[in-house]
Amino acid sequence: MSNPDNILVIRLSSLGDVLMSIPAVMAIRKTYNDARILWLVEGSVSKFLSYQSFIDGVIEFPRQSIVKAIKKRDPLRAVKEMNAFLERLRQVNYDIIADFHGIIKSAIFSVLARGNRRIGFGKIYAKEKSHLFYGEKVTAGNNRIHKVEKNMLIAQYLGAGKEAPEVNLFVPSEVESYVDSFFSEAGISGPVFAVNPFSSSGSSYKRWDIRHYGELNKKINNEIGGHVLILWGPGEKEEAEYLRQISGNRSLLSCPTDVPQLFALLKKADMYIGGDTGVMHLAVFADTPVVAIFGPTDVSINAPYGQNNIIIRKELPCSPCKNKKCQNRKCVEDITVDEVFEAVVKMYRKSISNN
Repeated sequence: MSNPDNILVIRLSSLGDVLMSIPAVMAIRKTYNDARILWLVEGSVSKFLSYQSFIDGVIEFPRQSIVKAIKKRDPLRAVKEMNAFLERLRQVNYDIIADFHGIIKSAIFSVLARGNRRIGFGKIYAKEKSHLFYGEKVTAGNNRIHKVEKNMLIAQYLGAGKEAPEVNLFVPSEVESYVDSFFSEAGISGPVFAVNPFSSSGSSYKRWDIRHYGELNKKINNEIGGHVLILWGPGEKEEAEYLRQISGNRSLLSCPTDVPQLFALLKKADMYIGGDTGVMHLAVFADTPVVAIFGPTDVSINAPYGQNNIIIRKELPCSPCKNKKCQNRKCVEDITVDEVFEAVVKMYRKSISNN
């Protein structure tokens, strides 16, 4: 087959999973440098992707707008939103459609798009029988490989090398200026420890106790110095303020941020501390040292990618698991403040020696 002119990659959500698809898409870009690559995505990460030079454009599925119209009992508006999306999706005839998401919705979108080759994951990786929609299926023998490595399987299938390329992501100067202004106005200096105690909706079972974060923040303030910067997103400000109150007088709330602004903030931080979330992966791609607190999540699949991190977790017979109704949560509750602080000190010393 001749080199493709147009490629559509699909990874709709979430933040962390989109980020862990980027190395594979960059590998495809390096393999087909002259191709036009568009990315089908949904949600707030679409703005961040639109700034990246390794893709030529973003097609956003307006899920929130459609859901909002349905909730307001405005089916006509929902149909208009969907039709406008489909018109955008079908403007181009793609030589390759690569579905990195592997769910029924993404598979249906791959069929609705106009394309010659539909490539997705085989049964071992695909969910909701999405593998039945692809003309070409990519798989391997191990279903517990890191998501970056799993995504690289599609890139390799398309002719890329085995190794994930180095990732350098971009936000424009006005985004960086917004964060710079916040740091200046808040008087933030010295080492900055960005702490994220939150997790995505529906995954609170993964969270370390917020009171533990309070004790940890106090220890960082008193024994290391600098500033603890508490990250928060939509619906989290009240709880973030509570954490600030129990954390000591050098802990601050971050400014409101969208994904590009949060990326710029994380690039200025000396360390990121938090659980298994998309923000953790954003810190990784911002090249910020990470201390990750893992509970029931499968670390072999979801660990922060690369070497610039320390993972704290408990090795238990029941872990990993996806039991959201677990009553004892020993995998997270048995992690002590002292254990996490020791990792913070170790990572901080390592960062100083590297600089």
